[in-house]
Amino acid sequence: MKSVRSCVIFLATVLLALAVPPSSADQTLEAEPGTGLAFGAFDITESDLAVTHVVLMRIKPTKMYMGSSGEKATVTYTNGEFFSPNLSPGVYAVMGFFSGNKFFALEKSLKANTLQVEPGRVTYAGSYKLTLEKGGLFRQDKGSFARIDTADAETQLLHWLAKELGATGWASSVNASLHKDGSQ
Repeated sequence: MKSVRSCVIFLATVLLALAVPPSSADQTLEAEPGTGLAFGAFDITESDLAVTHVVLMRIKPTKMYMGSSGEKATVTYTNGEFFSPNLSPGVYAVMGFFSGNKFFALEKSLKANTLQVEPGRVTYAGSYKLTLEKGGLFRQDKGSFARIDTADAETQLLHWLAKELGATGWASSVNASLHKDGSQ
């Protein structure tokens, strides 16, 4: 009887440990030499969506992708914040995001959603507001985006990123960006 009880306690402990989500990014994340990091956010507060993957695609120099997956290293939080570490230098475009298997594309031109990634630098990819119109029985959901960049939004995201990446190889670059902007 004691062994059954011990087994149940052990299994409950394992299940509880697996159910608790990590509070921050992988603490072993290292900054690869010659790469940069991009970050941003999608404001999805007026919808029932969760952002599961943000799609960044390098457009200069051109890189071939299979499908619409973009850079696989994008770390995305369900409330819309994201960062993509260890990106090769170049010009990237924020293409949109996935909510589960459903892709929501930014409808504006690529030029409005581009950013330059440079080695050792942390680059703001922008903040975007989603307005979602629910479809009916025979209509699909429609979404539209507005770019809502502000200096305050960028600073708030940098502070969030400093907490998330505080014990990683990107901490010094994030802190340098915070101090460069004069926001501490």
